[in-house]
Amino acid sequence: FLPWAPLDDNTVQHGTFQVVANPAPGGVNDSPNVGKYTKGTSPFSTVAAVAPGFIDISTRPQFNLDVWAPVGATSVTMQLESVSQGNKEVNREFQSPGSWETVSFDFSDYQGITDWVALKLIFNPGTAEAGAMFFFDNLIQGFSTVDPCEGVAAITNIIDDFECQRNNDYGAGAGQLEVVNNPDVTTANSSTKVGLYRDPAGAPWEALCALFPDGIDLSVYNQLSIQVNAPAAVPVLLKLEGGTSPVSEVFIDITTPGEWETLTADFSSQVGMDFTRACFFFNAGVEPPTEDIYYIDNLQFAHAPYTDCLMSFDDPAFTSTEWRYFPNDDSGDFELVDNPAPDGVNPSAKVGKAVEKASGAQPWQGMYTDLFAPIRFSDNKLVKMMVWSPQVATITMKLENPANPNAPASSGDNTVPNTVANQWEQLTWDFSASPNPIPDDGEYRRITLIWDINNLPANDVVYYFDNIQLDGPGCMLTGLFETPQVEPLSIMPNPVTDLLTVDNLGQVSRLEIYNLYGQRMASIWVGNDGAAYLNVSQLPKGMYLLAGYSRDGVLRANARFMKQ
Repeated sequence: FLPWAPLDDNTVQHGTFQVVANPAPGGVNDSPNVGKYTKGTSPFSTVAAVAPGFIDISTRPQFNLDVWAPVGATSVTMQLESVSQGNKEVNREFQSPGSWETVSFDFSDYQGITDWVALKLIFNPGTAEAGAMFFFDNLIQGFSTVDPCEGVAAITNIIDDFECQRNNDYGAGAGQLEVVNNPDVTTANSSTKVGLYRDPAGAPWEALCALFPDGIDLSVYNQLSIQVNAPAAVPVLLKLEGGTSPVSEVFIDITTPGEWETLTADFSSQVGMDFTRACFFFNAGVEPPTEDIYYIDNLQFAHAPYTDCLMSFDDPAFTSTEWRYFPNDDSGDFELVDNPAPDGVNPSAKVGKAVEKASGAQPWQGMYTDLFAPIRFSDNKLVKMMVWSPQVATITMKLENPANPNAPASSGDNTVPNTVANQWEQLTWDFSASPNPIPDDGEYRRITLIWDINNLPANDVVYYFDNIQLDGPGCMLTGLFETPQVEPLSIMPNPVTDLLTVDNLGQVSRLEIYNLYGQRMASIWVGNDGAAYLNVSQLPKGMYLLAGYSRDGVLRANARFMKQ
């Protein structure tokens, strides 16, 4: 029997506890007596019990508790208190308030802590409801049974992380794939679980293919990425296929066999194309004499790192609509809106609308968003943003959340004045001179904005902003996803019977032949050669498309030819 009592014996803030007759025997709890907790005035009213000795969760990390919560109750938090590391908590939602139910709290993530001394319960955390009554009973410590992925929302651009984000089925190669423990847990890949793929002997073009029955949306996330721990330095082919578009593929070499390595293929040139499979060919084109084992992880479509435009509300690849606010959730507001005053400075159709709330608690209230990918700075640390302000004041920008652990956690407040009211102007922030100058390799992912940092407004103030960019060409609509210039290939003879000559290859390193149904008939690696000679004698008579791709998979040139 644990000595339950309101936290710190503060009955005003943390209520009261007593043992009473079971108010609703039946279901999972027929006990004659149970614990009754009546909440105090605090939104985080807490009932606690100090253990007679250390609580050991090294082998039994889960606590199961029978709870009767009133109708309308939402959740309960259990906290374990450690002498050295403070409180660690697990929150669980109620499934059947108004009746007894068993709620399970899994502390597996904290099994390495050995000095637990107290256990606490917070019913409906964050809700002030003095006098609300909750009943609980039968606290039992046991083995972990809670699904660690329960309640985890799917991140749709992740294909498979072999843990809680397993969002696509596999077609080809599914039988050669299994989930195993990570054989090499390092900073490069600290995952607990990874995939083990068996590449069969004698199969040079065997592949692992993830299925996208509704097609692959490349408008925002178009960098196909996979982590590989390979047995040898071999080529890996990353390929988009299926659908109605010609296949697109990129070869990447393994450079650090026996270690985790991230391979990324840029498919931004394929935005708008129709594909239904993302495939991975290990040791592509080579016939292995024996079965080879590849450990793989974190298959995903990622966003390319930001090197120029950071935010533009006219392009989905650079649009950030999920903003959060501080110091409170209601300290600001954001909306994607039509440009209220298009002009020569900012003719964009869409812009961001920010609201600085008069109800805010602090003059430094602000908003922040996390980008899809990190910002890649060079030695130039200038960031520009277009602003439409109803007043002459100041705008503060901060860069936070670096991928590099050695970089400053924040640039600090970088504040510049605007010079005109009620019209667009472009402002510049120099982050080489910010309170914490940012390094070249900081790779920051969070942009924070604070409007008029020194003043709390008497009324809500509306600002508009757009085109956040590094110092360069900027957020032009013909930026990252502009269709590359495709040149005509020089070919002869045309029509052709057997040998087709292709001259002036330029940046082309791979040639592919497609029929008029979009089926690839041949793929020829030409490397750095200036010309190529293709034997097409085996092709059926008809019209064909010849496509030339650069090393990074971008279509650079094409031509049509007739096979006689």
